[in-house]
Amino acid sequence: MGILTDDPDWAPDLYEARVLAMAFLRRYGRAQLVGAPWQCWEADKDGLVVTLYAKRSPILLTIDAPDESTELFGRVVTLEYDRSNAWRITVDVYHPGHWQQRLKKLVHPRPWMERWRALITFTGKLPQRPPPSARIWYRGADRRS
Repeated sequence: MGILTDDPDWAPDLYEARVLAMAFLRRYGRAQLVGAPWQCWEADKDGLVVTLYAKRSPILLTIDAPDESTELFGRVVTLEYDRSNAWRITVDVYHPGHWQQRLKKLVHPRPWMERWRALITFTGKLPQRPPPSARIWYRGADRRS
């Protein structure tokens, strides 16, 4: 594809995928090829593989995901960018698909109470609010200086 861009409005999904991939690497990543000149960081979880070659110039970021129909791995994103100008990226491969939602769910998991809502039950009564017509007096509210 080889598209060079420096406008984040051109492809917001592409920039979001890069940000999510970097967050995914921070959470699940580990160093690979230690001691090699092209040391990389790799994160692998639930079928998504994100690889970052940070010591390379320009920096190379790749995302591999299984194809929905065949379960074979394929490269869905290949980006290159300089550290000094992160907005200006070269896109070699970009295939939108279901992997974007999976990556977002791995980086931003749903809160615990939302995931396990069916298991949480309240056994007592919730506190009732007084009716708006009830006159509530707070201690010290009537004092005049």
